[in-house]
Amino acid sequence: MDKQSIWQWLDTAIQQQKLAALLIVVDCKGSSPGKTGTKLAITADNSSFGTIGGGMTEFDLCEYAKESLKQNQPKIQLINKWHHKASADNYSGQICGGEQSVAIVLLNKNDQPLLQKIIQAEETEQPITLEISPQELVLSSFIKNNTNSSFNFQQQSEWLYRCVIGLEKTAYIIGGGHVSLALTQLLVLLNFKVIIIDQRSVVKTMQNNTLANKKLVSPYSEIANKVIDGDQHYVFIMTHSHETDQQVIELLAEKQFKYFGVLGSHRKISILRKNVKHKISEKAWQSIHAPIGLPINSHSPMEIAISIAAELVQLNNGPKIRPSL
Repeated sequence: MDKQSIWQWLDTAIQQQKLAALLIVVDCKGSSPGKTGTKLAITADNSSFGTIGGGMTEFDLCEYAKESLKQNQPKIQLINKWHHKASADNYSGQICGGEQSVAIVLLNKNDQPLLQKIIQAEETEQPITLEISPQELVLSSFIKNNTNSSFNFQQQSEWLYRCVIGLEKTAYIIGGGHVSLALTQLLVLLNFKVIIIDQRSVVKTMQNNTLANKKLVSPYSEIANKVIDGDQHYVFIMTHSHETDQQVIELLAEKQFKYFGVLGSHRKISILRKNVKHKISEKAWQSIHAPIGLPINSHSPMEIAISIAAELVQLNNGPKIRPSL
């Protein structure tokens, strides 16, 4: 079951003769409520999809976007919000700290060809680059190894935001058991495309997994052909035995992934390391997260899945350093 994307939602809204606005966080600093790249779409009649962080800032910007749609304002606007300077004209009213820049793009039927190219890029996993400036919204070719978004601000009338579309975070979960099922439930909430692979033909928990984008029954001996390298690809090994875990490690360890983890106790991981010592490089082993997940004394499948999801959040966002009060 594929989830609807914000671009599909916008395309549908415009097909229904609605004007729509895209709000996208193009830059943030400190503890702003929305991360760079978060998006929200809204129509003049208040239908919406997505979020840019919630709270007072999101509400105010949505109201502003709806008024802009009704009053035929400039197609592209940049709104800067401060979350810590109550004396500033653009103070958001929130005290979380930080700053946030949000581009508001007004869309109509003339933008449908661009939206459909974006949708096609997502569906075919052929990435393209979206560029937003005060003058235009355009698509350009994707430059390999340049997957990060960027925001270059000179002045209010001269800035450029770039982001890559069609480069999904993809989770390959090797093994269709209880933890696999629980982890899928969390990863879809974190906007991952989830692929489950198990060599067993009948696994009840895998059959019950209705949220995964794809489920494959395939011998682990062929796993290297099923799991694709990628800097937005995450691999989680949790097969039904340590022998098949070892088999998968040996076949995938030298590939390049954003994250590669193995489920198991410290004793199991120690045995696996000893067994694969002469079969994979030390560099490859050092890149493996094992045991998988943050050490939060988890036991049940959902607790283990939460520890894994938390590790991914930490990996992608960086460790949080709490300031002294």
